[in-house]
Parts: sequence; C-alpha cells; structure tokens
Amino acid sequence: MQPQRRLSTLHLLGLFAFTALALNDDRFILGVGSFKLSPFDVLFVAILAVKALRLADPGAYALPRGALGMLLGLQTLSVIYLLLVSLHHPGIDTGDVARDLRIVFYFLCTPFLCYKDIDSPAAYAVLQKYIVAACLAVATLMLLEQLQGFNVANPLRNVRLGVWAIPFGVVSLLYFRKTLNVSGPKAYILTLYMLLALVFSLNRSQYLQLMVSVLLAVLLASGSDIRRRVVMIFAPAAVAGLLVFASIGYLDVLTNRVFSVERLDEDSSYGARIQEMQGQMDSFAESPVFGKGAGFRSWVMGENGFELSTFAHNSWAFYLMKFGIVGTIMIMLPPLLILLLTLFRRYAHPGLELHRRYLLATAPMYIFVDSLSGGLAYAPKTAFTGFLLCYCLSLMRNARAMPVPPAPADPSPRPAAQRRPPPRVLPHA
Repeated sequence: MQPQRRLSTLHLLGLFAFTALALNDDRFILGVGSFKLSPFDVLFVAILAVKALRLADPGAYALPRGALGMLLGLQTLSVIYLLLVSLHHPGIDTGDVARDLRIVFYFLCTPFLCYKDIDSPAAYAVLQKYIVAACLAVATLMLLEQLQGFNVANPLRNVRLGVWAIPFGVVSLLYFRKTLNVSGPKAYILTLYMLLALVFSLNRSQYLQLMVSVLLAVLLASGSDIRRRVVMIFAPAAVAGLLVFASIGYLDVLTNRVFSVERLDEDSSYGARIQEMQGQMDSFAESPVFGKGAGFRSWVMGENGFELSTFAHNSWAFYLMKFGIVGTIMIMLPPLLILLLTLFRRYAHPGLELHRRYLLATAPMYIFVDSLSGGLAYAPKTAFTGFLLCYCLSLMRNARAMPVPPAPADPSPRPAAQRRPPPRVLPHA
C-alpha cells in the first residue's frame, strides 16, 4: 500500500461531508446574488486547491486503468458536456447556472478528486469518525430545538437535511466500534442518543431508511456479534421508548405520523408537491431531449409560489426538466456504475469487505429514498452523496493495492494417521 501523501484531501473530504450535514443552516450561509455560499462550498474549493498544488508531483499525472479509467473517462465526458450545454442560454442568469452545476459536480467530481487519498485502514477510520461526528452534531442540534419548542399538542417536525445521515451513524457504531475506539456502553449510549433525535424528527422516510439499513447490516454481518448487539440495543430501547412516550402523551403523535400515509390527500403540502411535479414534467415535455438548461427557473402558483428549480421533491423530475434525457443519463451513469462495480462484488481483503458491507447496507437505500424526495437536487445532500461515492470508489483501487493477510495457521496438531506423507522426489537423471 502506498504511504499517505503530505498534501492530502482526506480531512478536507471529511469536513466537506461534516459541514454539509451539520452546518447547512442559514446562519452559516452567505448570499452572493442568487448563489448561496456555504461552508462546504469553501471546502470543495480547498480540495481543488490541494489537487492543483499536487500537479507538481509527477505521479499526479498518472491516469488509472481498467474499470477506474473507464469511470474517469465517463465522468470527464459528462463534465465537458454539462459545461458546453450551459455556456449560453438566453434569459438564464449566470449565478443560477453555477448553482445548478455545483449540485451536479459535488457528486460527479468529488469521488475522482479524493479517492486516492483513502489509502489505508487509518484513512477509513478517519472517514468513519467524521460520519459519526456529523450524526452526533445533527442529533444534538435537533434535540436542542426540541427542548426549546417541545409541545405534544403542536409537535415540531424537524426537516434538517442532516437527519438523513443518522442511520449511517447507527450502523457505524454497530460495525466499527473498535475502529472508532468506543467502548460498548458508550456506543450503546451514543446509539440511543441518535435514535432519540431521529424519533423526535417525525420523518417517516428516515424511519424506513433506518429499519432497512439495520436489517441489511444484520443480514450482511459475517458473525452473530452484530445480531446480538442489535437485539441488546433495540429491544430495550423500543420497550423504554414506548413507556416514556406513552407517559408524556407523545405516542399518539408518533402513531398518527407513521400511519397517516393513506391520508396524504388531506395534506396541503402533499397537494403542493403534486403541483410541483406536474409543473416539472410539463417543462420536461417541452424539451425532453436536452432539457431547459442549468439555471432554468419556473414557478408553481406564480412567482410568489414554489420555485420548481430549487424546491424539487423529486430529483428525477428535476434533472429531466433541467438536463433532459441525454443530460440525465450522462450525469447519473458514472455514479450508478461506481455503486455497481464497487459494492456488488466481494473483496478478498477482510477490512475492505467489511466496509463494502457497511456501504451496501446504508448508501443505496439512502440514495434511493432521498432521490424520491429531492435529495439529489440539494447541494448539501449531493455533497454527502459525493463523499459516499468517493468512499465506494476507494474500495476498487485499494482492492488492487492492499495485500490480502494470510489466513491464521491451525495450531491443533493432526493425528499421525491424517498427516500427509512427504512428497516423492524423483532422482536426477
């Protein structure tokens, strides 16, 4: 395995994901015209600066081969295509174009900018620490908001974008407790802490995401330790949670929220979402092949209503409206191939295999559910998606670089009858 470089993007990548999840608050955003500058935007620029400084290293010009080279080639074609079709669109503001392109470039470019710096078990431990730290920060902010405005009669539904990452933190503590250097009792407390914040968020999609991710983590686990840990954590937590929530009157709030899916037609926000999707698909029908272009704006219910290009509850309608069928395929093909080529194959190295199972249990479910609610149309979420794709891409590279540790020798002596006779050696002619 190659030693880590002096100029590494590893911690910048971790901070990139952390700020996108935990610091995507209006208090940290600086408005520049129609463009909103966030902390993770600054970190992305810092990643680009580190990559530019590394061009002095002759090894920086070495291009990957095989599947990695194919993925890099597809990504390069996609970026060139998007830049060419976004150069000139009459009536579209340049700031709006930059806003839409950064949404795409965060998950299209980040994996190829940083994957080489994830080159050791210590590097993977750093990524895991940033994931758990971001989840704990998001949980803390959500619980503080609950303490300030808790009301059973009028419950607070927290729509903080970082809540989508909490299932990642829960599964991290199941799989990588020793890697994170966290004791068993501390891991138990931290897991309950994140679960408490997730329950109070009243987000049905996250309940589903957590349930599926934990179930997949148990099914993919190689031993019984994970299953035992899940039972020890979730069984007491479920019983205690039911008793506590029933005593404070919050259990009715949860049941009404979870089982109100069939009454969505009575929800005014649901009706607005239908109008948004209809408006986006009408715009897509006007230009289905190449789309309306990056930066295109349109509204539901007039300019005082919902703005379709930034308030999209379905990522696929958003991309089809903006980039058409051709652009959507070119944008989505590299990430899809990254997931297929890195997560749906086994690795001989046990460490890489464990990370593959972790990502397989969490990342596809997150991307699928989040994309149906507009996740791939928001810059903070595409920044975290880029972080996950970079994590995946590093597995493919390290599978070639990491030597497979030898299997432990069997210390038990075999009976004399089972010992193999020494091989016969033919005499020299």
